[in-house]
Parts: sequence; C-alpha cells; structure tokens
Amino acid sequence: MSQIRSIPFAVAGALLLTGASGADVLDDIGHTALLERLGSEAPTGAGVVVGQVEVPDPGYGPNQTNGDFAGVSFIERSGVAGTSSHATQVATNFYGTSDSPAPGIDTVNLWDVNDFIGSGFLRIGTSQTPTPPPGGLKVFNHSWIGEFPNAASNIEALRRADYSANTFRTLWIVGVNNGAASQNNPLLAGMYHGISVGLANGNHASDDTATGLDGPGRMKPEIVAPADFSSFSTPLVGATAALLLETIETVPELASNTGVGQIHVLKAIILAGAVRDEDWSNEPSTSGAERGVTARPIDPIFGAGLVNVDRAHRILTGLEQNGESEVPSAPTVIGPGFDFESMSVGETLWHRFALEEAADEVSIVATWNRFVPSLFQSSSLADLDLELFSVDGADLVPLRGADPGVFASGNVASESGVDNIELIHLRGLAAGDYVLRITRTDSQSGSTRAGIAFWLPIEEIESLVGDLDGDGRVNGSDFGLLLGAFGTDDPEADLDGDDIVGGGDVGVLLSNWTG
Repeated sequence: MSQIRSIPFAVAGALLLTGASGADVLDDIGHTALLERLGSEAPTGAGVVVGQVEVPDPGYGPNQTNGDFAGVSFIERSGVAGTSSHATQVATNFYGTSDSPAPGIDTVNLWDVNDFIGSGFLRIGTSQTPTPPPGGLKVFNHSWIGEFPNAASNIEALRRADYSANTFRTLWIVGVNNGAASQNNPLLAGMYHGISVGLANGNHASDDTATGLDGPGRMKPEIVAPADFSSFSTPLVGATAALLLETIETVPELASNTGVGQIHVLKAIILAGAVRDEDWSNEPSTSGAERGVTARPIDPIFGAGLVNVDRAHRILTGLEQNGESEVPSAPTVIGPGFDFESMSVGETLWHRFALEEAADEVSIVATWNRFVPSLFQSSSLADLDLELFSVDGADLVPLRGADPGVFASGNVASESGVDNIELIHLRGLAAGDYVLRITRTDSQSGSTRAGIAFWLPIEEIESLVGDLDGDGRVNGSDFGLLLGAFGTDDPEADLDGDDIVGGGDVGVLLSNWTG
C-alpha cells in the first residue's frame, strides 16, 4: 500500500479562477441552443448518478453548503470528505445550478484519489478486480493527473480503469495536464475507454501516449471544452454525458435499445458532435493520389473539437441507423444518428447516405474498446478503418485523391494503426450518394464492439401537425404535452383550431402519429 500512496498526484489546474462567465461557457458548448430547441423538455441530468474523484487539499469534497448544490445527495466513499476549493469548482461545472449544463444531477459519490486507486475502487497492487460502481453510477469525473514511479504500476492502473469502464459500462471523463509545453501524466489520460479533455484555448499538454505504456503514440486529448484549467473543462464533458444518459432513459426508442448505453457509443456521439473551426485539422494529405487520407484521426491539439451538447443530443435522438454487410441499395443514414455494431476479424460494414446539395460539414466517428482480461497481465486492441466512397450507378468510386470539386477540405479515410478512434471530417462535400466502409483489419481473435456516430446535414422537414415538442415525430411525448394543456386555449396544442384543447385535438394528433 505504501507504493500506491507514494504516487505524486496533482490537480489538473490551479485554484485561482478568472475568465469567462458560466453563461458564456454554456453558450459556447451548445447548451443555450439545446434549451432554445427543447425548452422545458431539455434534459438536466436528472436521475444520473455520478462520481467525483479528487486530490485532498486538505479535504476531497466540494463545499456541501454551497447553494449551487442544494438538493444534491453526497456520498462520501473515502471517509469524511471535508472541503476542497478545487473540488467545489469542479462540482460547480459538473452539477452546480449556476454554471453546469446538468444541474439536475442529484446523487454524487465522492472519493479521495489515493483511496480510489487503492482499496476503495481500483485495488491496484492486489489480485482483486475493481469494485463495482455503487448505486447505478454512470459517469466518473477525474480532474487530477498523476503517475506511479514505475511504468508497470501505470500500466496496471490503466488496464484496471479500462476493465472497470468496459465491465460496468461507466464513462470516465479525465483531464490532461495544463500548459502547452507540459507533458501528459499517464493517469488517467492514458485510458483507451475514457474521454480525455483539454482546453478550448489549446493551453494543455497534447503529446501522444508515451513509450512504455500499452499503445504508445495514441493521440490526446480527445476533446476540448472552455475553462481556465483542464480541471474545470473536464466536468463540462461529464455533464454532457449525463444529459445523454438521462435522454436514453426518457426516450422510449432509446430506453429499449441495448447498444446505445455502451460507453464507446456515447463516446462516439460526443466526439462526432464536437464543433471544429476552420483551423481544426487531422492532418490529411492535401494533394496527389492520397489526398484526404490520414493516419492521425484527430487534431493534435484540439482532439475531436469543442464539445457541443446540442449536436450530441441531436445525434443521439437521431436514433440507431444500422449498417449492412453489403453495400446498401438505399440510404441507411438520414441526418444525425448513431450505430452499434459487433465486428469480427476481416469483417466489413457499410452505411449509405445521400446529399441533395453540397454539405458544409460531414463528421463520422468510430470508437471501440480494448480487451483487458481480469488478471490484467495483458491487453489487446482491434484495428478499424473508415473510408468514404461515392456511388455511381452500381460502382463505388474512391474519394481518396479526389479534387476540391468533390470535397473542399478534410479527410475521406481515417487509418490509424494505434488509436481506438477513427474520424472523418469533411467540408464542402458535393451533392451525391455516398457509402461509408468500416473495415476491421487486425488479426486479433474474437469480435469487437464499435460505436459509430454521424453528424450529417439536418433535413428541413415540414412541421408535423401534432409534433408539439419539435423533434420531428408525433409520439407519446407530444401526447403528454397535449394532455397537459387539455381544457385550455393553448394555441400550440389547439390542433383543430376551435380555441379549446379537447377531444378533437387528440384525434388530430393520433391521425398524425409516427411513433
């Protein structure tokens, strides 16, 4: 235990706070757009149980008397938590009522990081597997960085963290080191299964995972968020995950889907929904026969881009859009959406979509997990590649090497040999029919499960009579809104125009039912 306790941990940020207001941050990450689109129907993180792991300074918990945390139930897993100003600011961005996009989170498990990596959870240095997360916990926030004095312990810690995330379907959101000239510490940014978070201004460590770890050369961070320090950008991504998890539980089509709650599906959705400015690049070839091909799937500084709550929610509620083993004869993807697939060695899957006009932006992300046996002595990772083709009659035409009239910029193939992320991002993709090919190229045994997410142009559809929540469907959610307005003169719910919401409006809604 002394070896575990001697790990030189550090918080991923200082305690002096300046900079953008909470309102500005929420606007930057798309939360304002989400509220404008969904109004009172917008998710808040309600019912999602989370965990917060902190370095003691001197306590390891937020100030529980802070009014921003009214109604939150704190469960102290490492003894009396005390108070930490760092933990308080992390909590403010994670579930505080003023600055978090997920103020509905009401159950928070707290750990001292030294207890968490030891007997309290990961059980590093023992023959035991990690402890199951308590009470339905779904999202961990780790706004700390650190490393053991030896590579073997770092590798064990990361394998245990990935094993726990995969086994118990928990999403681990982890901060990277601050300072553009600094180096990443292995823990926990070196995870395969977590989402590593940097800063929107780029002032963070952006070096690849180090030699000596499993999978050296993997790109970090994987996404960025606005804050002064990565400690405080990290919980904004955790809060985004909580909104998606609540949405899964409250939308019937998602609640009955066994794949959407998989962590690699959620990760793909969050990364695909990220916003990328004109300077973002995953460094594809820009000329010749390999124009549009990259082996570096994300931007070396900004990862997949700036987290965006509204876009991630649109992808999630676009529902699952399944791939096919042969090239589909018709589109399988219409607008934003996701897919969950299990792929065998050598298997190829296809998705098809059509663009009626040139697309300002197309983004497709695939993520998958590594396999870690319960003894933590080894690990293995499948290798998936993405490539986009156009459809010309019965023929597929490779887009690699195509001229700017086909796509203005970006990449049409993502072929990393080490990362468990592949990302296609295009600007100015011409109108036409396209197919995405997902290929498993490794020779590892067994199947691997992958999450695929699509950010495609949102089709402008005529408003459906009865679509009271504006989600493009007439279903139980709209029926509930109509019943809530029953007997009033609410013009939105008065579908038959008789100035009263009644049985006639119910009939109109049911006649337009889409499910």
